Amino acid sequence: MLTSHSRRSAIRLLAPALGALAVAGLTLGAGALQPSQDHKGMDGPNPKMAKMIEMLQAKAPALGYLKAHKDEYHPLGLLGGPLTIKLTQDHGGVFVALPAKRRLDERVFGTPDMPAMIGGTPGITGVPPMIRAAANGHYTQLQNMTPFGDKFLVMGGARLEISAVDATATDAATTEDSVTLHASWKDRDNNTYEVVCDKVLPHGLEFPTFGGVVTNHMLHGFTGLGTPLMPTEFTYFGFWGMGKVIKNGEVLDAPRLVHGMLTEYVRADKYTLGFDDQITPTRLQFHLMVAPFKPDMKTGHFAPAPVKTGLTLPNGMELPFWHVMFENVDFTADRR
Repeated sequence: MLTSHSRRSAIRLLAPALGALAVAGLTLGAGALQPSQDHKGMDGPNPKMAKMIEMLQAKAPALGYLKAHKDEYHPLGLLGGPLTIKLTQDHGGVFVALPAKRRLDERVFGTPDMPAMIGGTPGITGVPPMIRAAANGHYTQLQNMTPFGDKFLVMGGARLEISAVDATATDAATTEDSVTLHASWKDRDNNTYEVVCDKVLPHGLEFPTFGGVVTNHMLHGFTGLGTPLMPTEFTYFGFWGMGKVIKNGEVLDAPRLVHGMLTEYVRADKYTLGFDDQITPTRLQFHLMVAPFKPDMKTGHFAPAPVKTGLTLPNGMELPFWHVMFENVDFTADRR
């Protein structure tokens, strides 16, 4: 049995860096690569743009592995048997990520001469070199806003309840994994924001979901499992599922892809999002993500889809994703 773990974090507030840039004919929004309005016709997005994205998606490294597991109806179980996980937070605040330009770690993304992490839906499993700024032979940062960066605000009234089971070891057509999540927080005007999830994804689109729930694994960064815009982090518990986004009791957006994970601490000084060599192995935090993408089951990839969060930013735009960090979490895990 794992021992419970909790901590408190100081309340901090930074102003967001907001906006969108046009690069090589692309409007690069929050984590998505989309055709700009100037490059859309009556029939939709620029065909050349659509073809470029299709080519990138076709290069997602895990597609062969996923194909081998897609139609498996009798997946093997987790070695050692199922693991039951519970996470709670009933006090304190949360850190809410704001749109920001992600600094690029050379160990993950390579250099302009030898780029890495290219294939897959831009912002999900790959980052095309065309949207990376470079100087003196090195990548510096993305040229678009993403959910992964150094800008954030703090909200109070945090509540988190998760019950999950990790039973199935691999991706498959069916799973014994399960998750129930209810997370909420409040802004300064006492509006309550919620994310709920009670259905796992047994099979990934561009990277494995391990039956929907994974325990004691490495994700993100150099692994190719999830976006490389997050640093590489040992994940004690993670899940992928479908859920709802709610404000003041009203469902704003559903169904939405929901990802959560209890990981090593990935924030550095002044709460900047660290590189791999800035991870704190003995501190933990829980990340909740509702990304500005939706699964496209017809293509087997992801399509840009800003989240209806109900949170208006200082520039008048709606925050197009939730990336929320809980840092006063208690947790337990037991073999059953």
